[in-house]
Amino acid sequence: MSRPTEPQKKAELLEKCLEVALETGELDSSINAIAKRIGTSGRMLVYHFGSKQELERQVIARLEVRLRAQLLSLQNTAVADTDTVAESLLAMWRQFTTPEMQGWLKLTMDLNLRAMRGDTETQQFLERETQQWVEALTALTGNEAVARSLFHLFQGATLDFLTTGNAQRGEQSVKAFLEGMRSPNIH
Repeated sequence: MSRPTEPQKKAELLEKCLEVALETGELDSSINAIAKRIGTSGRMLVYHFGSKQELERQVIARLEVRLRAQLLSLQNTAVADTDTVAESLLAMWRQFTTPEMQGWLKLTMDLNLRAMRGDTETQQFLERETQQWVEALTALTGNEAVARSLFHLFQGATLDFLTTGNAQRGEQSVKAFLEGMRSPNIH
């Protein structure tokens, strides 16, 4: 087996760095801590990426690709397994709160914190992700205002889930929202 070319090695390192970020739910580790977790040296990461900031930018770009694939997977699973919009959304929430998704959710919240602190690139990344989610939920519900409300409901429920570990409260919130949408008294 031949030694990987430099672009292949860089891509492998990037993928490993993303996996570490997903495992830990954060990007704020030192370059040496990241290197140790993936079995390389900080010097090698600097060689391939130039700086920790550039490594983070590329990890976020790779995360964006993976999040889009994950969103599509969540949508397809929810829609394939259910007959109604409400059931699809509840299935999506249940899949969202599986143990496998914990790192994804924590990393997303970590990125929200960075954006709140004024990181422009992270703000732009999150704006693109928000738009993707709203478009996906609009396709599912047929109503952009409802989709945006659901997106914000999911954000709040996700924060509650991450801080309490209680997925049932989020599910109850989604159910209550959907029941409210069916009520003739709510417009």
